[in-house]
Amino acid sequence: MCPGLVPEGMSLRFRKAMGKALSLCSAVLLMLLAAGCAPGPREGSPGGHPVTENGITFSCDSGVYMQNRLAVTITAPEGCTIAYTTNGKTPTAADDTGRTEVRVVLSKGGDGYLIQHRDLLMIPELPARMVLADPSLPSGKVLRAAAVSQTGEAGEAVTKVYFLQTDFEKRFPGCLVVSIVADPADLLDYETGILTPGAIFDAWKRKTGNPEEYFNDKYWLIESNFTQRGKAWERACIVQIYDGDGIPAAEAPAGIRVTGNASRFEGQKSLNVYFREEYGQKYLDYELFDGIGRYRSFRLRSGGNNANWLKFKDAYLQELVDGQNYLSAGTRPAVLFLNGEYWGPYLLTEKLTDQMISDHYGVDKDQVVLFKEGVLEEGKDRDVLLYEALMAYAERDLTDPDVWQEFCTVMDVRSMAEYCAAEIYLGNADWKPDKNDVLWRTRDGSWNEGRWQYILYDVEFSSGMYGFEDGRAAPARDHFRLALEQYPLFAAAIRNPEFYDLFLDALREIGGVRCAPERAEKLLSEYIAAWAPLMPDFYRRFGDWRHLWDRSVSDTTLFFRERYDCLMPLVESYE
Repeated sequence: MCPGLVPEGMSLRFRKAMGKALSLCSAVLLMLLAAGCAPGPREGSPGGHPVTENGITFSCDSGVYMQNRLAVTITAPEGCTIAYTTNGKTPTAADDTGRTEVRVVLSKGGDGYLIQHRDLLMIPELPARMVLADPSLPSGKVLRAAAVSQTGEAGEAVTKVYFLQTDFEKRFPGCLVVSIVADPADLLDYETGILTPGAIFDAWKRKTGNPEEYFNDKYWLIESNFTQRGKAWERACIVQIYDGDGIPAAEAPAGIRVTGNASRFEGQKSLNVYFREEYGQKYLDYELFDGIGRYRSFRLRSGGNNANWLKFKDAYLQELVDGQNYLSAGTRPAVLFLNGEYWGPYLLTEKLTDQMISDHYGVDKDQVVLFKEGVLEEGKDRDVLLYEALMAYAERDLTDPDVWQEFCTVMDVRSMAEYCAAEIYLGNADWKPDKNDVLWRTRDGSWNEGRWQYILYDVEFSSGMYGFEDGRAAPARDHFRLALEQYPLFAAAIRNPEFYDLFLDALREIGGVRCAPERAEKLLSEYIAAWAPLMPDFYRRFGDWRHLWDRSVSDTTLFFRERYDCLMPLVESYE
């Protein structure tokens, strides 16, 4: 067996493959050493395989390499020279080496460009929202190169990322690894960087008479570069997906935006990833979730309200109440490297789009109408009339049999009953028609005769969140009464005996079966087992929040032990 090519803990599949190749081992090793490359920990690793893109040849492709140092030779196409960078910046003619071939030696360790400039990521007045340097964290080396013509023009850049002595399977068991590379200026620039407080924060401070009050208890109302929304704040990037092997399973150009609300102020921000023709590829061709192999977008979610608590809580709760007559977005754990720098574990989540609905239900995406928080997300402008017609039933008498039957042709009332039961039983303190409420239908009636259906979304601010003293998500809180006060359409429907029975049956099913304490605790323990190995690295990068993890485990457990006896008498006594 070739020395150095069989890391400890290697899979049986790899051992068999290496055994078959034993007779070629010496020749392969010589090739790898000559190139300065050695393969990663799994079959199909990239070492020793040159790759050519845009006419530029790299002696080693992107991937995982089980060595401390890696020499990469970059060769320009005929008549050109090489410009390259190692800090993530897009190479220009100013980076031209004047040579047709360059040899770049990369070494493990050391802080990357973002961490070296981490002060640009943070608001000094919010010291708890931090990004920390730690050389013990895994990292990748970004190498970007462009061919420079004889007239001095730089061509399109090619991006490679090399992870040295980092076994993804051992370090991040059960996780995808997502690598995103963007020009640091697009992330950190004072005027236009999407991760920095920047110029917008300074302008906000100047126009705000008393900014200190916001720093103390209203920080989510602060304006900054990273709170901006829309296409103007989307930046180009390269995305790679690793799923256990030493080479990217998928790679595509894309755009990224910061997403979320209060969680935007954390060091680890949530990101939306978009694939568009303008970047060079309309879809990501990779099966992120079972049965769906093509994506226009996805979301890397830091955990929302649980960003520093139980990061997985949204996924856990949605799985706990799954199986009802509403859709939940797919989620899975993923670890992000941003410009080669460790950026922590995320919930990789399906983004709520017409394409997602099409993928799940087989409908024409052009017929999908999707409203999120009362705002048209997918559809045509005239579809607003459909939504307004639905909400107008809040002002009608749904105890009238004729009005009720009419309502049943517009709304999937079972979906509504089961969805409201889930939100109320979980005690979602962040739910109203204008907050985390998602409805969809087909315009042409091709699915469910065009009735509106619900999507369960963003439920982590619930089930004991922020402790029982806070009270907003405590087991004794009457979220049923709150829903009657805050959700007019639900208040109108619950007066109908048929809907009340549907709702009560759904609530008993969720509370007595799906969220029964034994089941809730068993599933919670499974999530803890999967996520606990990922958290020490997170704390080293974004601060030690483990006391919040422990508190959240305890509060979530106690919530489900007490919730049924607290809530059900309140609902059963409703008249």
